Amino acid sequence: MEEKYKIGQYEFDTYEEYLDGLDDVKKIKGIIHEVDIYDEDASVRLYKLLRNNKITFKTKVGNGFFVYVSDIVANHSHELSLTQYTQQLENPQNSKGRIVAGVLLIIVAAVCAITFAVQKHRSDVNTQNLTELQEEHATAVSQYADSYVSPFEQEQEATEEETTEETTEETTEETTEETTEEIDPATLTILPEFESIYEQNNDLVGWLEIDGTDINYPVMQIVGDNSYYLKHSFEKTKDNNGSLFLDGRNDFVNRDTNLIIYGHNMRSGAMFGTLKNYLEESYYKEHKELTFDTIYEKATYKIVGVGLSEVSYQDDSGFRYYDFLDAQDEDEFNKIVKKLNKLSVYGDLNISYGDQLVTLSTCNSYVEDGRLFVIAKRE
Repeated sequence: MEEKYKIGQYEFDTYEEYLDGLDDVKKIKGIIHEVDIYDEDASVRLYKLLRNNKITFKTKVGNGFFVYVSDIVANHSHELSLTQYTQQLENPQNSKGRIVAGVLLIIVAAVCAITFAVQKHRSDVNTQNLTELQEEHATAVSQYADSYVSPFEQEQEATEEETTEETTEETTEETTEETTEEIDPATLTILPEFESIYEQNNDLVGWLEIDGTDINYPVMQIVGDNSYYLKHSFEKTKDNNGSLFLDGRNDFVNRDTNLIIYGHNMRSGAMFGTLKNYLEESYYKEHKELTFDTIYEKATYKIVGVGLSEVSYQDDSGFRYYDFLDAQDEDEFNKIVKKLNKLSVYGDLNISYGDQLVTLSTCNSYVEDGRLFVIAKRE
């Protein structure tokens, strides 16, 4: 069951929206502390400030407060006789209503504070676990740095030997189609630096690191599922940062043309929170190299482009960069690249048919449902 974030009667889909809601609660508490919103003149002044966007909120919590103030002003606007008005002010039930409203606001604030504390504790634990995992990975990489041999090379050598032994002296037909035998992951050996980490979570498919940045994370994958690691840590605990994960449609062993790695654009800078820095050309030029080692093979990539796009829904005919996983032939590849070039921030991408690509994808707020992607090709 997906976790929901609540403030009173309001539900939020993401932790970031929930934090914005807490900001609105804090602002509302400040207003109530400074202004008697039940005073006729004060409520009218407050209503005008809200209506003219002199005071603004980020979420539906603030919108609810605006509706509440509007109701207060509307009630005041009825023509009341002095006697009626006095009776209304002196009505114990009315005073009770004010007290109840104030108590409810205090309860909401208290619940928010407790919830935030729980979330903060969980976040701190997940952050500590991730730091320990990064240290474990760095130590293992250093330990086995000089002993790396690609298992794909071993597999290729074995296949060539078998092919040579099975070749007959006489060939009566020429094969016009090239056939590539698929590699069975069961025949491959996990790199020693990943053995211990893989034992902890066998959804691990590799590790992504970009020199000179904070991006240094395990990459997960559940085949056919692009939702689980949006809200789960490496330890499979609830985590608003989520994890970096490979598109559930990608095959990283029998290599697709383009491997897509997703991560949240966190305000803290975690996960792909710093990927937006690539929109600054100087940063883009200074941080061109990344490594994406799968659990079976090491590989370095050169970043060749940055693009901006937005989510296209089922009834849209727009180009979806996140659906570019493979190209069946050169003609299809060139058509896709042409569309990618239109989304590129820094001109045409320096890629060609046969290149192995990695695309890093995250949210970006330049438009509603905006996306930022960084493309790199294997060196």
